[in-house]
Amino acid sequence: MVATILNSCDKVEGPVKEVLPPPSGNRKVLVEDYTGHRCGNCPRAAKALYDLKATYGDNLIIMGIHAGGFANVFPPSAPYYTYDFKTPEGIEMDADFGISVAGNPNGMVNRRQVNGTYILPPTKWLDEISAVLTNPDPLPISITINNDYNSVSRSLQTEIKTEFFADLSGVYKLCVFMVEDSIVNWQKDYDVTPDDIEFYVHREVLRGSMNGTYGVPISTTSLGDISTLNYSKTLDPIWSDQHFSIIAYLYNDLTKEIIQVEQKEIED
Repeated sequence: MVATILNSCDKVEGPVKEVLPPPSGNRKVLVEDYTGHRCGNCPRAAKALYDLKATYGDNLIIMGIHAGGFANVFPPSAPYYTYDFKTPEGIEMDADFGISVAGNPNGMVNRRQVNGTYILPPTKWLDEISAVLTNPDPLPISITINNDYNSVSRSLQTEIKTEFFADLSGVYKLCVFMVEDSIVNWQKDYDVTPDDIEFYVHREVLRGSMNGTYGVPISTTSLGDISTLNYSKTLDPIWSDQHFSIIAYLYNDLTKEIIQVEQKEIED
């Protein structure tokens, strides 16, 4: 299994240079970038993605998920790749969607299916990001995140409010994830020599969930309904609260497609 995965670190072309259409309204899109610190082609995919974020700004939300063989760590006595970026939630999602088995770098854009698959290579991310953000249909919901953080106790209280502007049929779930930006540690990068980078900056890394891997159902999804959920967490001592944020999204439990996503730092 590991040999198969390690042969699947696909080379990624650079970002496409083109004029991108502006986002429609307050609609936002989530790109789940499945990666690993031993994936030498993954930094190129991340760079292409953050080039797009420079254009779309806060409308493009990114979550780096370390899972699969390329995220495995070396023994503590090794000189590098001993830091474990993996999370139980990331491992579960990777297994359920089959991302790392298909190869890295790969990802999902709002968990939209394209030609029958959720898994998209980096070369397809731009098309799906643009398709989501230029959708002219009115947004059926809004998501508001309120964080109350105590830097002394490192206690975080998070309130997520969803308000519905249209009737939604079916089952919808809310996910609340924690991410940490700017973690400096080792990364393999085939675009540089030597290709083992000690001070690589890992962006928007998934640190865990506040309500489970696949969230909780929202019971009221009709026009005018407002749902408020509250969560608490004490931040791990190794996490930097200065680069910490919450990502919340609502998705259709049947199709898995994300309807709307928001992100907010715990410290403004």
